[in-house]
Formats: sequence, C-alpha cells, structure tokens
Amino acid sequence: MRIVTLARIAESMGLQTQLVAQFRQPSGTLGRLAGWTMANRPSNQLRNSLTIELLGLKPNDLVLEIGYGPGLAIEFTSREIRTGKVIGLDHSTVMHRQAAIRNAAAIAAGKVEIGIGDVLEPPFPLPLVDKIYSVNVVQFWPEPERVFAELRRLLKPGGCIATTFMPRVGKNKLRLAHSRADALEQMMEKIGFEQRETHWMALHPTPAFCVLART
Repeated sequence: MRIVTLARIAESMGLQTQLVAQFRQPSGTLGRLAGWTMANRPSNQLRNSLTIELLGLKPNDLVLEIGYGPGLAIEFTSREIRTGKVIGLDHSTVMHRQAAIRNAAAIAAGKVEIGIGDVLEPPFPLPLVDKIYSVNVVQFWPEPERVFAELRRLLKPGGCIATTFMPRVGKNKLRLAHSRADALEQMMEKIGFEQRETHWMALHPTPAFCVLART
C-alpha cells in the first residue's frame, strides 16, 4: 500500500510539473487545461481586470496585449473601447483557438485582432499604440530588455505600458515579487521610460504587482 501511495504521489507531482510548464507555451490537452485554469481562476480574473483598470483606457485607444492566453483580458479590454482596437500576440496555437472563440463577436466586428507570434517576430506589421499590457508573461521572456525596448518603440508619445506579475513558485513569493518589481522599474528606467510607478494588488496566495511606465 505504501509503495502504491508513493507512486501515485510521484505521478501526481509529475503531472503538476507538466501543467505548470504549460503556462509558458500551452499545447495539447494539458495546454487546453492550462487555458481553462487561466480563464477561470479567480485570482487570475482579478489580476487581469485590475491591470486593465490601471491602464485608464479611453474609447478610441489602440491597445496591444503580449501573451493573451485564453483571451480573458482582451475580452475585458474590448468592452472598454468603442472606436479603438485591441491587438493580441501569443505564441500558442491552443491559446489562439481559445481566445478566438471567447472573442469571436469582437473579432468579427473588427475591434479585436489576434495573432500567433511575439513582438520581436510579429505575424503582421504592428502599428504604434496607445497602451500595452501583459499579465504574468514577463517571467518567460528570455530577453526582457530587448522586448521592452521594442514595446517602447511601439508606444505613441504619452503612451503607457502595464506589466503585471504574481509569483506562483518559490518559497518566499512576497520577497520574489518585491525583487522582480524593483528590477523591472530599473530596467524601465534604463530603457528610457520617464515615468514609472508600481501598484500592488492584494491577491491570494501572495500579492501581485503592476509596473506602469509612460513615455
């Protein structure tokens, strides 16, 4: 019985590790499950809605999301704009399908356009935009400084970028969050963002932060 129990624990831990890895680039059945988790987990829903709120969207804003996942934040954003548009980039075909279904009406109306790719190698030419945001994807970028430099180039004068992160792994998540927030602000300053401010979100199991930076 003990051997069977330990085997089941090991199998469960292996599955959990695979599922966590799916949040980087969801694929297959586990990727679809990761997308469902991102769309339905209360902390993730709140993290996305608070990020959109901090952007202070205007009805005619042109907005870019990096790493749209199942399209939850795009759905929130498209409700806030009227004559503007939301553009989304994600490198997962599974997330593209989920986001396309979730935002089918807005896509058909021309308010939303989503593609498979990233900002360094976009699937279509990207215009200059008013607002840019990402939610829990910055930790996956192998060259974050290069990505942020390109995002700054895409921002119109006076534009704003919101970068939200909530640690999911590690023993001291609060310390990690503060360390990441400080490092992100320093990077933004180095790249040339003149105004930077960090907003904290009281979420469970650990606070999340959103760094706002303006050109």
